[in-house]
Amino acid sequence: MEPATGKPSFLRNILVRVLFFCVLIICFRFAYVGQFRSSSAIIGNDVVRSTPAAVPDHRDVLATEDSRKAVQFYSSVFQDLIAEGYLSPNSKSLCLETPIGQDVFALKEIGVSDAIGIYKKASKPLVISVKGTRQPFDDNTFDFIFSGAGGLDKSAKPAEIADEIARTLKPEGFLVVHTASKDTYSFNSFIDLFNCCKFIRSHDIEGFDSSMPYVREIVMMKENDILRHGVIKPYGSSVNKCSVPGY
Repeated sequence: MEPATGKPSFLRNILVRVLFFCVLIICFRFAYVGQFRSSSAIIGNDVVRSTPAAVPDHRDVLATEDSRKAVQFYSSVFQDLIAEGYLSPNSKSLCLETPIGQDVFALKEIGVSDAIGIYKKASKPLVISVKGTRQPFDDNTFDFIFSGAGGLDKSAKPAEIADEIARTLKPEGFLVVHTASKDTYSFNSFIDLFNCCKFIRSHDIEGFDSSMPYVREIVMMKENDILRHGVIKPYGSSVNKCSVPGY
């Protein structure tokens, strides 16, 4: 007479299926946790901070040939600024009037992870919706502020934007501006906008866009603390009243 094996085989099959299901649940949980941790970011003072090695997968930035050229251009510009000591991987950085954030992407790509852009319309995670004339950041927040693509040239209220730059830039922080204006009057008017800053240098570079084939790059460093519009406080001396001329 043959031994009955139907019941043990049935139980063994059930046990194997239960164990296999448990293994699947464990694998799914670890995969989910790993994905969540890798995509998380620390957000403070409206600035997105990523790990230095993390470059955001922002498809809009690399969607077109022109946009890719912009990223390459800004990467080259920022690497030169790092070599000259005006920018570092630890610099908390702000890019002004940047629609989709090619300059922000370039900063993160070269290791300046604590960078954010502002524009009237958000393009997250690189750009948040902020008016250049009324920024939500605290005083003395940024080590480095960048205005590219002739952003200040196009502004209807450059003096108000200059006030916000002066307020949010840290003492001894650097402001770098790309402008299409090259005549002496425009240059002097621009410098007068930033009476809290010391002029460091300017030079002309080849642009990436046919609308700006050549760009004048201006570098300035903040020396004075801004108390209110038109009033500056030089460090180590009394308060002096200085007018901010029109642009």
